[in-house]
Amino acid sequence: MSAVMKSIYATITDHVQMVGYREIVEAHEKARGLAGFVFNDIDGSVKVMARGPESILSEFIHDLKSGRPDTTIDTIEIIEDIALPSPFGRIAMDDVKEYMGRFDKGIGILNEINIQLENHTGLLNEHTTLLQGMNYKLDVLNSVNDKLDVLNSVNDKLDSLPERIAEAMKK
Repeated sequence: MSAVMKSIYATITDHVQMVGYREIVEAHEKARGLAGFVFNDIDGSVKVMARGPESILSEFIHDLKSGRPDTTIDTIEIIEDIALPSPFGRIAMDDVKEYMGRFDKGIGILNEINIQLENHTGLLNEHTTLLQGMNYKLDVLNSVNDKLDVLNSVNDKLDSLPERIAEAMKK
């Protein structure tokens, strides 16, 4: 019979930062073969997301409480089926700062590209306006050409008028 798998989100408070507590949590979770991660939150707490058999998760939480009786651990079961990293690991603030620096750099690059695209969009709009003006002028020229064709037809008929009159008089 397989064990019931469960995912939890835990908030651990009361003097858990700057004392190596993430390393303690990580060691307990790795020893139990759980998936997930642990990180320091800016509110002074340590946050844990973990997935594993329900009985192993209960033992894990019990171990964390027994090691530090002054620590408060609030857990919430995660109902959604989420994939947590395995093996278990911790997220260090240095890693977060590095990722945020990379995100900021990427956002800066995207902003530069956006500015360039806006400049190109302005040029495209100018060219579109010019082309619309040219299309209007071409439409006018086509209209003039149509009128010239009619005039040429009338001119051809006028050129042949004396011959047609002479022929009509012969009859």
